[in-house]
Amino acid sequence: MTDFQTNEQRLQSQGKDGQQEEIVRKEEVREEDGGIRSPVRRKLLNILGTAGVTIAAGGTLMRLLSLEAAATGATVTTSVYGNSVVMPSSLSSSDPGYVNVLDYGAVGDGTTDDTAAFQAAAANGKSIIVPRSSSYYKLSGSVALSNSIIGMGMPEIRMESPDGSIAKRMFLIQSYVNGGLHVTGLHLNGNYSGGTLNEQSHLIYIINSKNVFVHNNVLDAPYGDCVYIGSNYIAPSENIHVRENVISNPRRCAVAIVSGRKIWISRNVISDPFPYVATIDLEPNKSSTGTDLVEDIWIEENEFYSEIYFINSYNPNASYKNQRITIAGNKGKARYFFRANTSPSDTENVSIRDNEFYGSVSDARMIISSKVVKGLEISGNRDYATGASGWSISNSAAPLVKDNYIDSARAIAVSFTDCQAVKFSGNQIKNINSSYGAVRFDGTQSTGLHHLTGNQLTSIGNVGYWFGAIVMNTLFDGNVTEAQSKCIQIDAAANGSNIRITENNVFGGSGTPVFNPQYLIQWSSPEIQTKGASVGWAQASPTSGTWKQGTMLWNSLPSISAPAGWVCVSDGTPGTWVTLNTIGN
Repeated sequence: MTDFQTNEQRLQSQGKDGQQEEIVRKEEVREEDGGIRSPVRRKLLNILGTAGVTIAAGGTLMRLLSLEAAATGATVTTSVYGNSVVMPSSLSSSDPGYVNVLDYGAVGDGTTDDTAAFQAAAANGKSIIVPRSSSYYKLSGSVALSNSIIGMGMPEIRMESPDGSIAKRMFLIQSYVNGGLHVTGLHLNGNYSGGTLNEQSHLIYIINSKNVFVHNNVLDAPYGDCVYIGSNYIAPSENIHVRENVISNPRRCAVAIVSGRKIWISRNVISDPFPYVATIDLEPNKSSTGTDLVEDIWIEENEFYSEIYFINSYNPNASYKNQRITIAGNKGKARYFFRANTSPSDTENVSIRDNEFYGSVSDARMIISSKVVKGLEISGNRDYATGASGWSISNSAAPLVKDNYIDSARAIAVSFTDCQAVKFSGNQIKNINSSYGAVRFDGTQSTGLHHLTGNQLTSIGNVGYWFGAIVMNTLFDGNVTEAQSKCIQIDAAANGSNIRITENNVFGGSGTPVFNPQYLIQWSSPEIQTKGASVGWAQASPTSGTWKQGTMLWNSLPSISAPAGWVCVSDGTPGTWVTLNTIGN
C-alpha cells in the first residue's frame, strides 16, 4: 500500500486535509438543501465496503480512501453484497461532484440499451453513480472511464450478445494517471455462455494507467478476461489493485497481467471452470523494447477454484524477465497451482509461501517450474493434492524449499532436476509410494552444494531420497527418514557423488539406510551400512544393552596404554566387542 499512502500524503501536502475534514462535517449535517443525509451517507459507506467514501469540496470530489481500513473485520461477502439500499433521490446530477447514469437516460430494465447513457455519463469526466435497478443495465458496446464508477446496492450491468471481440469490452480505462480511479460496488456480467470466436471481450480493460482500484465487485462470465492489465506497447500499468471481489466463469482469465508493475491481486473469491489459459496469467506481449513486462506482483489471500492453472508465468520476451512475484496465503483447488515451464524467457525472484492446495483432478500438482532460474522460495505451504506427480523444480540456482507439508498418496513429492545449491530443510512429507523416490535429485549434469537438513519423511512406501545424477559437496544432516525399501538410493549414474551423510540422521522402517553406498566418495556415518550403528563414547566395553555391528565407542577416559576404544563386530546383547589399539602404541 506504499503508493496509495504516497497519494494521500500528496493531498495533505497540497493543504487539502483540513479542508476535507471541514467539508465532511458540512456534508453530514446538510439536510435542508438536498444534500446527503447522514443516515444515507452511512449506508453509502456500507455499500462501498466501508472503504471510506469522502464527499468533498461541496460534492465536487468523490474519493475512496484507506483501502486497508476496509479490510479490517470485513469479509468478501459483506464487502461485496453489503446492504440492499436503493439510490436516494437526493443523489442526483445537481451535485457537481458526480453524475448519476439515470440522469443521462439509463433505465436498467433489462430491455433498454443503456450504452449511450453510460457513455454520456462517462464523457462528463466526473465520478459515476450507478443505482440498483429493477432488473439490469444492458450494454451493447464499450464505455471509456476517466473517473471512478460506483454501484449503489450492487447493480448488475450486462453485456448484450458478447462475441469475444474488442467492440464488446465493457469498461475501458486508458492512460489514467491521476490519484485514484475506483471500480466498486458493481455486478459486471459478461454474459458468456459458450463459443470460441475470440477472447478480447473483457469486463475491465486497463492499459497504460496508474492508481486503479477494482474492489468489492461481482465480476462474472466475460468472453475474455474479467480484468485485463496491459500497456498497448506504451508503458506498463502501475499500482493496480484487484481486491475483495467475487470473480467467476471467465472464458479466459480472472486477471490477465499483460504489462504491469506493482500489481496487487488479493482477497478475492475466484471460480474458473474453463480449462483455457490460466486463472491468473502473467504473460507479457512479445516486445523488444521493454514496454510490455511483468514486475512486482503480489497474489495474496485469495480463495480459488481453477480447472487448469491458478497462476501461470509465461514470458516471450527474451531480454526481460517476469520478476519479483509474491504468491502468499492463497487457498483452493486447481490442476496446477503455479506453473513456469514454457516460453523463451525466464522468471526470477518468486516467493511461494503459506498457501494451501488441494488439487482438482487426478493428475493435479502444486508446482511445476523450469523457468524460475534464480530467487525461488517455496516455504510454509500445505499440499494435499492427490495427483500422481509432485512438485517439479528444474534449472534453478539456489532454490529454497523449507517448512512445507506434503501429505498425499502419490509417487513423488518433490523432484529437483539440474538444480544447483538446493536448500531443502524442515519439510514434512507423508504417504509417498514410489521406486523413484519421494525426493529426487537427477538431471543431465553434475550438481552440488545442496543442503538437506531437518526433514521428516514418514510412511514412505518405497524410496525416500533418490539420487540419479552426480551430486557433489552435499550435506545430509538431521533428517528422519522412514521407508519400507530404501531410505536413500544412489544410482549408478550418481557414482562418484560426495554426499556427507552424518550420524545425526535417523533411518526408520524396514528399508535399507543407504542403497549402493559404494557409489559415494566418503561416508560419514556407520549407519549407512548397518542401521542402528553409531559412533559414541564409553568408559569401558559394553556389558549390557543391544548393539549393532559397526558401532564404535571411543574411550571417554583416555590414558597412556589404555584402549583407544571398542568396536562391535557382531550384533547382540551386548554383542561382540573388540578393543581398538592401545593409546601410545
